[in-house]
Amino acid sequence: MLAVFTKENLTRYTLEAILIVFSVLLALYLDNVFEDRREARIIDELVSHITDEMNSNLAIVDEWLPYHRTVIDEIDRYLGSDELLQSLLTANGIDYGRLMERGLIQDFYSISSWQLAQQSEITSRIEFSTTYAISRAYLSQQNVNLTLERFSDFVFERQTHDPDEVVTSLRILRNLLQELSGQQSVLQINYREALQAVDQMEAGRK
Repeated sequence: MLAVFTKENLTRYTLEAILIVFSVLLALYLDNVFEDRREARIIDELVSHITDEMNSNLAIVDEWLPYHRTVIDEIDRYLGSDELLQSLLTANGIDYGRLMERGLIQDFYSISSWQLAQQSEITSRIEFSTTYAISRAYLSQQNVNLTLERFSDFVFERQTHDPDEVVTSLRILRNLLQELSGQQSVLQINYREALQAVDQMEAGRK
């Protein structure tokens, strides 16, 4: 039996069609809203972890940079005195502990939160200027770590502990520490700028 299309039926069918379309559009809109909110929560969490990590790394720089500069001054003092140089020599080689009572560094710079953010591709959702500032800070940190690795290689070289090479070894040590201190100064600046960029981004989102 053929359906009879009356004015009332046409109006009812039209309203039903509009309601169906509206329902679909509303569902899509709500899905997008929920997805945006979920993504925003993930970004907030990752940014929080990155901020904590940068603050922790900055605290390491703030603590060890002045110490390394002090060690450089101490090396210069020993290089300027034959008597002090002789006091470094022991039966086992050169006593570097007299120059660096705390060693080279006892803390390690972390990068795990930043690596996680890069793997999740969430960084593409963060403002470019903020991502750039953070990336620059972690790149500076990588340069510091490379210099620390070179220092480790230097420590395990046989010549480093040869009493006859004490002057040469101290000069190499001094150069490494000067390079390290310069890199740490840059790292200190870059971390502060990155943290400031994060603060500005967070303030703009509120």
